[in-house]
Amino acid sequence: MTTYYDIHCHIFNKDVIIRRLVNVVQSLLAIKDMVDKGVTSAELKFKIDGINRTLQDVTQESSEDVFEALDKVYQGNVVTTPLMFDLTYADDNDDDENHNRRYRKRIKRIFWLLSVALPFIKARVNRKIKSNELAEAFDKIRENVKEFENNFDRKSDEEVEIFDNANYAQQIADLEYLAGKYETIKPFFSIDPRREYKGKVNLVDKLKEKIIAEDGRFAGVKLYAPAGFSPTDAVLMGSSGKPGIYALCQEHKVPITVHNSNGGFACLSSVLKVRGEVLLNGNIVKPKKPLVFDERFFSRKVHKAIAERAKKLNHPQLWELVLKKYPDLTINFAHFGGSNQIMDYINYNFPEEQKRVDEEEFEDAIMSLSKKNKELIRNAYTLKRKKRILRDDLTLAERAEVWNALYRTGFIDNWAKAIFDIVKNPKYPNAYTDLSCFSEGTVIESPGSQEMVFSIRETLSTFKTSFFDKLTDYEKSKILYGSDYYLTQFFGPSMEQYFSDFKAAFGDDFETIASINPTRFLNL
Repeated sequence: MTTYYDIHCHIFNKDVIIRRLVNVVQSLLAIKDMVDKGVTSAELKFKIDGINRTLQDVTQESSEDVFEALDKVYQGNVVTTPLMFDLTYADDNDDDENHNRRYRKRIKRIFWLLSVALPFIKARVNRKIKSNELAEAFDKIRENVKEFENNFDRKSDEEVEIFDNANYAQQIADLEYLAGKYETIKPFFSIDPRREYKGKVNLVDKLKEKIIAEDGRFAGVKLYAPAGFSPTDAVLMGSSGKPGIYALCQEHKVPITVHNSNGGFACLSSVLKVRGEVLLNGNIVKPKKPLVFDERFFSRKVHKAIAERAKKLNHPQLWELVLKKYPDLTINFAHFGGSNQIMDYINYNFPEEQKRVDEEEFEDAIMSLSKKNKELIRNAYTLKRKKRILRDDLTLAERAEVWNALYRTGFIDNWAKAIFDIVKNPKYPNAYTDLSCFSEGTVIESPGSQEMVFSIRETLSTFKTSFFDKLTDYEKSKILYGSDYYLTQFFGPSMEQYFSDFKAAFGDDFETIASINPTRFLNL
């Protein structure tokens, strides 16, 4: 029997509260967007019920309970690589005093945000679609969130272990225990370079202990730069006379998975001290003073705040700096930039802000292009009242040509394209990307049960035929299967549906992305 690998999943237990609450906020905002674009009552009901199902499913007492829920889907036939998530320094990284009290305040702020967002979105939905069922589903979310809040309020400051070392240590203990008990678990150890600065931990020595040592239980490294650090931090890159994390991993062929999309989670701070390069206004710079973010995390614009932090701290351009120094590093750019970015790339969809552009801004953007490319792009837009408006009658071939030309100028910023340019580059033979958290799909009626289910099969099939099937064998060897369980379930299908849709869409090629390629990535 073929052994498959889920190269990207999580088995957090109920203690990782803030991440779950942020996912609820993001899911609610996604529902608002669905309503604005036009959606059926059945689709909305399914999405709202999905939030409630996931809130209940992940409220498990232990990580083993969460793993068993995932393994029930995989029936013991899939090796999983659960990723740690070090949130210790996700808040203000230069103020340690009274940190648990501050965390309590931060979490209460999310509860407040939910209390504001829920009735706002419920009213928005009610104006478009009047339905008692939808109203009751929203009320159920409110009840589940209220239960979280009540449980949280009963904890003392000393018991609030959401970001601190106790939670970090518990994740390590849980994953080491599970890796020892189950042959199908190969966990990845989370590294945040600030743990060396602030926690006084030698992280190179820590990795030697946890991964390279004969009794090490971990199989790889997880990095989550949007939590508040640069991929080129000296602890990672190394400094004069002191090798860093990347050098150790490259030498011992230790695989690294890095979060690489403009969504997910991000540091809570509005002001952040960063050691290493960042991306500001399209330029890679090493800031001499703390970064000041434009968007506050604790606001209705949380999705914009996350995207801003991701772009400045985690853009693929920053990661290419890493690979230029360590070209043989085994690294997986998780999420392939995000499923929306993937589909925009393969369909050459233009972001809304690039469909109608100020004339002066437009000309500035194409200034560096050749005369031929300038004419190509100008002909794709009409000029009306000093605005360039994208024509809607472009063929796919024309759209692709214009899209790629604008991408080269930086006018279009697409993470999937940027990641693919890296992983297909023969200079970086061990660079990969995974399809975890693929959540572009639609609600359909299940042929078997006649129940409404969220399916990604059709969108995945488009990705398979329009993109994957056209790749060279070398390029296909760089794509990995991942689920991002359980976080995917906030935005997309059930785990059963997710796994089934991937196998159906990829057919025989599922073995390539879920067995052959992961085996090479994990250096097995």
